[in-house]
This record gives sequence, structure tokens and C-alpha cells, in this order.
Amino acid sequence: MEAVEPRVYAMRADFTQKKGDRRNEFLRARVNEAGGLDVFGNQSSAVLTSTVWGDGLIDNPPDHAIEAGETVRFIPFSELMR
Repeated sequence: MEAVEPRVYAMRADFTQKKGDRRNEFLRARVNEAGGLDVFGNQSSAVLTSTVWGDGLIDNPPDHAIEAGETVRFIPFSELMR
């Protein structure tokens, strides 16, 4: 079976995350009406409502803070279902 990589989209962050984690993070996010991304307020792994609320994941590299207006890597949940 051939490995399939999900498509990643470059999208605008419409939020600020002042401190990056020491590990790679996958932030639950959704596309807003302006075509940018918002993140769920609580990114704790135990908060499953963030997955229902969201449209996909932001792939954020280690130690990377995100500034509003920055381009981030977005993986829609639909890409993970292939």
C-alpha cells in the first residue's frame, strides 16, 4: 500500500499565539468568514469539542510563536480521511 500525504494549504492566521511549544503542535482551527483561520481557545488534548468545532489542524513547528496575519500550514480534516 502506498503512503498518502495529506495536502497542506498556506493560510492566514487571524490570531496570535505568543509562545510556541517545544514540540511540534497541531492546533485545532477553523476557517472564518474572512478566509483566515481562528483557533479554539483551549487546545488541551482532552478537549474533544475543539475537534468538532474545527475544520482542520495547523501544523506549527517547535518553538514557533504565531503572529496575526502570518501564513501557517493548514491541514483540513477532509485531507485526513483519504
